Amino acid sequence: MFCDKKSGDPVTEAVQRAFGIPYLYPWQRLVIANILDAVSAWRAKKRGDSVEGDELFDEDGVHRGRQIVLLPTGAGKSLCFQAPALLLDGPTLVIYPLLALMNDQWKRLEAGGIEPVLLRGGQSAEERNAQLARMDGADGKPPARLIIANPEVLKNGALRDRIRKRGIEHLAIDEAHCVAEWGDSFRPAYLELGELVRALNPPAVTAFTATASPPVLGRVAEILFGGEAHLVRGETDRANIRFEVNRCFIKETALIREVSRRKRPMIVFCATRGGTERTAIALSNAFPGIDCRFYHAALDRDEKKAVEDWFPAADDCILAATCAWGMGMDAPHVRTVIHRDPPPSAEAYLQEAGRAGRDGERAEAILLWSPEDGRRIALKNEGAERRRAMVMADMAEGGKCRRETLLAALGDARAGPDAPGGERIACSGCDICDGTARNGAGDLETVRRFVAMNPRRYRTAEAVAFLLERANAVSIETIGFPVWRRSDFAALIEHLRRNGSVRVLEKWPWKGYLAP
Repeated sequence: MFCDKKSGDPVTEAVQRAFGIPYLYPWQRLVIANILDAVSAWRAKKRGDSVEGDELFDEDGVHRGRQIVLLPTGAGKSLCFQAPALLLDGPTLVIYPLLALMNDQWKRLEAGGIEPVLLRGGQSAEERNAQLARMDGADGKPPARLIIANPEVLKNGALRDRIRKRGIEHLAIDEAHCVAEWGDSFRPAYLELGELVRALNPPAVTAFTATASPPVLGRVAEILFGGEAHLVRGETDRANIRFEVNRCFIKETALIREVSRRKRPMIVFCATRGGTERTAIALSNAFPGIDCRFYHAALDRDEKKAVEDWFPAADDCILAATCAWGMGMDAPHVRTVIHRDPPPSAEAYLQEAGRAGRDGERAEAILLWSPEDGRRIALKNEGAERRRAMVMADMAEGGKCRRETLLAALGDARAGPDAPGGERIACSGCDICDGTARNGAGDLETVRRFVAMNPRRYRTAEAVAFLLERANAVSIETIGFPVWRRSDFAALIEHLRRNGSVRVLEKWPWKGYLAP
C-alpha cells in the first residue's frame, strides 16, 4: 500500500493542510488508496523494481487503478482526486462537463492555495498561453498539480500532446454518467474519452458519479475502459432529504403555493431556458421581497459568473435553473429543491435533488407532476429513453415509497422486498411513507368534486367565477395573497371535459350547464 511507506497519514495531513478537513470517510480512503497504489506500482515498474501485481487487482481480476466511483451527492467525491494530486509527482487531469462546474472548482482550489490550470473553449490566445505556462511551471512557480478541462477542448491534438508530455499520473472524469447520457446525443466528445485514456495512458483513471443505473455504469465502463472497471460503491441514499410529489394540473399556481411554505435558499429546476426566465419573473412578482434569479447555459460568461457568485452567499433567495446548475455546484445551505418539470431519468432527478442539504441538515425535494407529464412519457417511442423516463412516472404515480423507487432505479439491491439478507433500506422521509401523499392531481380533483356535488347548477363561466373566489379566499388566508387566475379554472374544466370526467349538457332546459 502506498500510504504504508510513509510515517503517519500523509493523505489526511495533506487534506487538512490544504482544505482544513480533519478526516476522510472510509470510501474516500478506499478510492484514494486505489489511485495511489496504482501510481506507486507504475513508478516501481519504471524503476525496474519488482511489483506485487496481485494486490492491484480485485476479486474479479479487474485493475483497481481503472475504477468507477459511485457515491451520493455531497459525499466529497472531489477530495478523492484532489487529495492524491497533492501527493503525486505528476499532474492530475480532471474532466468536467460544465463550464460553471469547472469555474466553481477552479475558484475553490485557488482558495485552498492550489493553483490549477483551467483549459476550456472561448479562451483568448493570451488566456490560453497563461494557462499553459502555469501547467508547465514556466510562470516562475512550480508546475501545476491539477489541470481542469472539458471533453471538447481535449479534442485539440496539439493541446492533448502538450498535456501528455507533462506525464499525467491520474485522469479523473467527474459526473461520468454524462459519458453515457450525453455521448450518444449532443456531446459526442464524451465518446472519445476512451481514446484519450489510451493516448495519455496514465497509471490511474477514475470515473466519478453520484447517480448511475446499472446500464449507465456498463456504458461508462465500455467507453472508458473497454468493458471492465473496478466499481467502488458507497451509500447511495441521501437520508437527510425528504421526497414529495405534488400532483397538480396548474403548475405555476402549485409552484407559488409550494414556495410560500418551504424553506430557502431554494432551487427551482425547469426543463427549458425560457422556463427558468418565466419562473423567475413569476416568483419575483409573487414574492417581491425575495431575490429571484435564473440560470441556464445560454447566459454569457459575465451573467453566469454573477449568479455563481451570488447564490452560494445568499440566504433568502430562489434560483430558477436548468440542469446546467444540476451537477456539482456546491451551495451547501440549500434547503429546498423543487422540480417544476420532471427530468428525463431517476439519475438526473437525484443529481438535481441532491443540490439540497449538502450541509447534512434536513432538506426537501418536491416534484410537481401533472397528468400531461405522464402522457408525454407514455407517448415516447419504446427504448432506453422511455424506460428510464418511466421510472419518474412510477415514482410519481406508483404509490410506492419514493425513495425506494429511485434507489432501485440506481441498482441498489437493498431497495425492495427482495433485499439480500432482508437488509432493506428504511425510508427516512417521503410523503408516501408518512401518509400525506395525494393520489391524483389536487386541483383537478377539487373541480371534479365541485361539479359532482353541483350537477346542472353552473355554466362554465359561473363555475369559474365561484371557484376562483373561493380558492383565492383560501389562498389569502393561508399565504397572504391570491394565487389563482380565472384562466386556471377554465383550463381545469376544459381538461376534465376532454377526459370525460365533466360534460357540458347540450339539451334544453340544461343546455350549457356542467354535469359529471
